[in-house]
Amino acid sequence: MLEFAISYSHAIPYETDFLMKDIHGLMNDRELAGRRVLITAASSGIGFAIASVLAEKGAAVFMTSGSSKIEKASEKLLKKGLRVYPLVYDMTSDEPVSVVEKASKSMGGIDTLVVNYGDPTLAPFMELGDEDWDRYIRMFIKATIGLVRESVKIMGTGGRVVFITSMTTREAYQGFAISGSLRAAVVNLGKILSLELGPRGITVNSVSQGYFLTERLSAVIERNARLNGTSIDEEKKNIISTIPAGRFGEPAEIGHLVSFLCSPEASYITGANIPIDGGLTRYPY
Repeated sequence: MLEFAISYSHAIPYETDFLMKDIHGLMNDRELAGRRVLITAASSGIGFAIASVLAEKGAAVFMTSGSSKIEKASEKLLKKGLRVYPLVYDMTSDEPVSVVEKASKSMGGIDTLVVNYGDPTLAPFMELGDEDWDRYIRMFIKATIGLVRESVKIMGTGGRVVFITSMTTREAYQGFAISGSLRAAVVNLGKILSLELGPRGITVNSVSQGYFLTERLSAVIERNARLNGTSIDEEKKNIISTIPAGRFGEPAEIGHLVSFLCSPEASYITGANIPIDGGLTRYPY
């Protein structure tokens, strides 16, 4: 994800206030009641926002993370009376089979898989070692394969698979060799799966996010400031100046996009890599 966090309350222009009120108002809808969701990397940032929106809309959500922070994250939702189940699951080392089994047992099945990812190493290609590639190949490729294979086995008609990727799948960025190449592989896998699973009534889509208000964005901005000899405020303004929407995204906005893709209304959308980046990527496809 150009996968990103920041306390930047003035990043959203005044004219977007009405949009955000509408978005948060939608969270009271129960349109996903009965849906059973397994989501990874959900203890914070984009993953937590997606889990929150889906749970608010009535889904049962089995939320995992490689960090024990998933317990506190789930408590926030449990206090709201939402149906969530936390589990520590390290996508770089743990077996997906047991995770899917535990999720299915807890919720009485799985009909939705949302694969979100932790933040990969940011570095020029020549500074990356085999250990870096091995770690993230396990996360992006092997874990994805295992999660999809085991989840699809128990999905029926109306199943949903959503991969959370990044604008690095649509444009190249220096320092994002791991993110760009491995996420692009996930997007291509999604397209192939859409062809093979379509006859079963299962849709498979990817979401390519741009700059969102997460901890990853803070790290990227600080990195750019060091490399460019500029201030953090200057780097924020530089990034926002490249976004036609004129602001950073709110994590809940990705949550609502994923929620729609999981809904019955999105049954004819499959095999897509959908950008949600405020118009940042320039390529039309």
